Order: sequence, then structure tokens, then C-alpha cells
Amino acid sequence: MTELLYGIFGGTFDPIHKGHLNTVSSVRKQCNLERVHFIPASIPPHRDIPGATAQQRLEMVTIAIAGYPGFDVDDRELRRDTPSYTFDTVKSLQEDNPGRNYCFILGVDAFVGLEKWYRWRDLLDQVHFIIMQRPGWQAPSPLPIWWSERRMSDCDKLRDKACGGIVEIEVEPNPVSATEIRYGVANNVDISPMVTDAVRNYICSNNLYQNE
Repeated sequence: MTELLYGIFGGTFDPIHKGHLNTVSSVRKQCNLERVHFIPASIPPHRDIPGATAQQRLEMVTIAIAGYPGFDVDDRELRRDTPSYTFDTVKSLQEDNPGRNYCFILGVDAFVGLEKWYRWRDLLDQVHFIIMQRPGWQAPSPLPIWWSERRMSDCDKLRDKACGGIVEIEVEPNPVSATEIRYGVANNVDISPMVTDAVRNYICSNNLYQNE
């Protein structure tokens, strides 16, 4: 039987935007992922405090992914009162769903800083990584030994082992940032091209980001 792959996509999502949705849709299609779990961070250890509350960010993710089959939202990080470390999140997912083959999805710009993450070596032995190539960012040359030893040619190879693989894939550029959206809201700029209608309406209805 072909091993199913499940994606994990974390972030502050302050707010979630079309760049998130489009790139993860591409990853899911290219890697034939069974589902992708969107996991909003409660207290991001490497980011500023979000402008929207945890509940508001959760609600925006929920309405944003409603039209995407195979996407769901997971609030486990929001139920913690400690920083959102990826190691703890993956461990919790695996305890709840033993035997599942998980792939953590992130951009190469974030992955090149993996060595600064909490328990990063243990994390490498806990989950697969799917790395999205982005314009302006390249993998280090030469690659660190831990990266080159785990590198695989395509996502199908990830099905042959429970964890520990690294695959890099190309996705279409989606030059959207949450910072740009928050700035746009505060300065009466139309954000419709960057977020779904449901998220734009939610931001307006809740008067979010007015003082950014």
C-alpha cells in the first residue's frame, strides 16, 4: 500500500492571505498530500506579537480555507500558554495520530535558519520537510551535511520512510505579505487582491489593523 502523506503548515497568519493558500495548494498537488493541517501559532518564538488575537487569527484561517478540499485548521498551539515550538506541535500531532507520515511545509528562507530552532536536530528525526523554493532565496552551497544526507529527489521518496527526508519543490511566486496587508488596511488601500473576500470582510467587520 502506498504510504499517505500529511502536510503541516504553521504560521502566525496575521492575517492568512492568498500567498499562503496558493503555495500550499501547489505543494499539496505536487506531493499528493492527503490533507494539510494549517496550525496558527499562539506565541511565535521568533516573531513580534500578532496584531489580531489568537481567536481572530483562528477564525480567519477557518473561513479562508473553507473552499479548499483537503485543508483543515488545527488549534492545538492556541490551546497552549507557552511559545509555539514546532518540535512540540509535531510530537503532539503524532501522539494523536500514531503511524501518520507527516511533512512540515515551509519556505527555503525559513529552512535555512533551521539550526536556530528549538531541538532542531530532534525535529529532523521526527518529521519530513517539504521546502518551497522562493525567488531571491537559494539553498546554501555547499549544503550542510545534515541537509545533503537527508535530501531526496521528489515527494514520492518520502513515502518510503517514516520521517527524516528533505525535498525541495518549486512553487509559483506569490509576492504577498501579511505586513503589506496590515499596512494597506491602516492606510485605506484595497487589499482584495491579497486576501479572500471572506477574510477581507472579517478584517473590516472587526476593525482589525487600523492602527498598524
